[in-house]
Amino acid sequence: MIKFFRKIRQNLLSEGKTEKYLKYAIGEIVLVVIGILIALQINNWNENRKNKNAEADYYCRILDDFELNDKLIDETSKLTTDKIKLCKELILDLNKLPNDRGEILNKFVIALRQDVFVPSNIAFEDITSSGQLKLLRDLELKNRLIQHSTFLNNILNLLQENRNEILKRMSDFELICDFGFQDIDYLNQELDKELLEVLPKNDWTNEINNPIFVKFQDNLVFFIAMLIRQKQHLSNLKKEMQEPIGLLKEKECK
Repeated sequence: MIKFFRKIRQNLLSEGKTEKYLKYAIGEIVLVVIGILIALQINNWNENRKNKNAEADYYCRILDDFELNDKLIDETSKLTTDKIKLCKELILDLNKLPNDRGEILNKFVIALRQDVFVPSNIAFEDITSSGQLKLLRDLELKNRLIQHSTFLNNILNLLQENRNEILKRMSDFELICDFGFQDIDYLNQELDKELLEVLPKNDWTNEINNPIFVKFQDNLVFFIAMLIRQKQHLSNLKKEMQEPIGLLKEKECK
């Protein structure tokens, strides 16, 4: 094709048709420009199509994360409710004299186990860390997702503070040599009979005026308060999520 156009130009010059040559050259330039513009238009169309596909994919992935987190909140809230119930039972068991210190301590260990809420936020972190947040053209939804990310981080910080307070309370017992940790099942199974016989046998769970009894009961009430706060934080997060979930569901996911 290039040779064909070159041949035409050469023929026009050899025949001395300068005016026709200039017109032809201008026409050729115009064709080249048009070709470039068409190529750019096709390239832009392809880029826009890719961006739209990427945008739709991010919306769907973010929605998946939201729906998973909604289920995780429900599961964690249920576990927290069970822990509150267990702590209430422990207070009643503690005040049923006589009682079994080993049974109470083993229930206490279960009540202390932390059910950490770990949300899935992979899609939004991916789009922000990669600098692709600009792909989200729905400004209302984009701003709402940014707002939710801040809210989520605040909730996670509050939940961590709760856990820290519980662990701080529990650490106080570690300073008490006759608390009776040896009665906890996994320790009792590991320690041999000779070791168990030399350890203190303070039956504080049957002495309502014993400082350990009073402190233990007070901590159980404190744990219940912290668990209730945890449920409240999770409930607030669940409520806050409903609006962005609704906006995301308006997008078509394939």
